[in-house]
Amino acid sequence: MLITKKRRYKPLYKKFLNLKQNVQNRPRIFKFKKRKWKNLIEFLNRFQSKRPGKFKLYDFQRYPLLSFSFRNNFRYKLHTKQKVSYFYGGLSKKYLKKISMLALNRTKLKKKITNSKLFLIESLEKRLDVILHRSHFVISIRSARQLISHGQVFVNKRRVNNCNFILKKGDLVEFSPIIHGLIEKNLKSSRGWPMPPKYLQINYRTFQVLIIEDIKSTSLSLQFPFWLDFSTLLKSYER
Repeated sequence: MLITKKRRYKPLYKKFLNLKQNVQNRPRIFKFKKRKWKNLIEFLNRFQSKRPGKFKLYDFQRYPLLSFSFRNNFRYKLHTKQKVSYFYGGLSKKYLKKISMLALNRTKLKKKITNSKLFLIESLEKRLDVILHRSHFVISIRSARQLISHGQVFVNKRRVNNCNFILKKGDLVEFSPIIHGLIEKNLKSSRGWPMPPKYLQINYRTFQVLIIEDIKSTSLSLQFPFWLDFSTLLKSYER
């Protein structure tokens, strides 16, 4: 008889404890009063008090040169993968490896003319669920995936059920009239920060999003509240 182990549901917030980072920049964490959150909240408060301003720009064209021992290097790579995955709503290991290998192979085919790191960031930021979250029409990327899977999102007047759908310049994103009340409620509860990127033209009256520019031509520094080492992520998949 084959015995299968039951999988227990693990809340998303518990995964932030090992990373010691508020990966999705959620203010709700600071309201947690249980003892297990005390160290993380104190660390985040100390980190914010050391920063000169309310936010910090992270330029992903440059990255610090880090050197670790073998054990710390493995842990750093593992935490880097987890941070990228949780920041984008919990991407699977298979999908993260797929787009990383695509970025590396695309670079090799073009004889290193294309920056693999920028190609990876562009592939993640052009996802339909990420675009909805950047426009503040939804509270989180997970809620955006729920609306997409239920067929409430349209791209160029066509219903899209795939959360991994990649948008391009000129695409128009709309919502079903059934959920306009929900979107309006999300906009009222949104902090409005970080500001939507410049490659999005958003109409908050008709609930529409238009892609007007390529992501490469705009700076994404404001979209990342902490440092994400995409170079280390790509190196971990190199052969």
